[in-house]
Amino acid sequence: APLPGQPAHALPQHSAESLAALLHVSPRTLHRQLKEEGATLQGLKDDVRRTRAVELLHRTQRPIKQVAEAAGFENEKSFIRAFRGWTGQSPAEFRRVVRPL
Repeated sequence: APLPGQPAHALPQHSAESLAALLHVSPRTLHRQLKEEGATLQGLKDDVRRTRAVELLHRTQRPIKQVAEAAGFENEKSFIRAFRGWTGQSPAEFRRVVRPL
């Protein structure tokens, strides 16, 4: 779930410390609560990035580089590598499948 007042895709930009401060808990409490839920901060960030990337590839014609930036990646190469790990396809291949001409 997004943080109050923040779009969900803003999550990847936050550190554990900044998220904990926004939620008014200590970083240790944040990590403990995530562990109790069977989640990790990195896992949540990856979920948000993946969801945002899939949405943008499906609904827009933005260049892959812009999708990468909007999904919270610093460069296109790391985005393509992560996306291939998530889906087994490159972003361009995925887009061709979900948006056939």
